[in-house]
Amino acid sequence: KMPGFPDQFRDLTAFSNQGLEYSTPSNTAVKMLDALINQCIYSYSDEQLGGWEGTTRKMFQADPDFAMGTIFILGLECFGVNPEKTAGQRRKLIDFSKKSKNLTNLEIMHLKAANLLSTEDIYGAMVAFENILAQYPLDAYALHIAYFLAL
Repeated sequence: KMPGFPDQFRDLTAFSNQGLEYSTPSNTAVKMLDALINQCIYSYSDEQLGGWEGTTRKMFQADPDFAMGTIFILGLECFGVNPEKTAGQRRKLIDFSKKSKNLTNLEIMHLKAANLLSTEDIYGAMVAFENILAQYPLDAYALHIAYFLAL
């Protein structure tokens, strides 16, 4: 068994040690974000956490205002889907962009990338994720999406 995969997820301290800072005070919220990132990257459903939906629910139960969680979920919901079917999610992302405050630099950069994805600016989003990686090379989600967009 590989140590730390996939049953141990990073908390605020572990993310911070990798240079990844989030505005939430909730260890549980960031652990659930890490669980979602793992499910996304490795294409599996963590049934112990209730799969994607259960993990998302637990993340927002821990911190209903978790900025990076919101950016992550809305960004993915808007990506690669018929814009007519995701108009509500796109509107939520735009509204979140307008009202969000006290975001970390990492969250601001991810929000920009998510907004570019939501408008189907694939090249712009790829560059935005590459810019994230230039500053935060250990951001696994940015690496995964940048790679996927470059294909």
